Amino acid sequence: MSSSCLRLNHKKTEVMWLGSRQQLDKLSVQQITVVSSPVIFSSHARDLGIVIDSQLSLSGHVNALCRSCYYQLRQLRPVIRSLSEDVVRTLVQAIVS
Repeated sequence: MSSSCLRLNHKKTEVMWLGSRQQLDKLSVQQITVVSSPVIFSSHARDLGIVIDSQLSLSGHVNALCRSCYYQLRQLRPVIRSLSEDVVRTLVQAIVS
């Protein structure tokens, strides 16, 4: 990083341990120091729109996706009366798909 004149932004940098629940329970490290800046640990991260958690299960991603779809469906309610039934059906199918 120093040869490329890059600096670490410690406010945006996080570390995530990957492993099973039993393996993660054995860890006792709370934070690490990189280039004299403390780096915090995170239990999940978002990368390219996918939520990844420390156990590599997609439960966080599924929850975020369901929350987003439900929000989009709720946004259709105010305008649903001014649209035809075919248009509404197509919009709902597109959101759910």
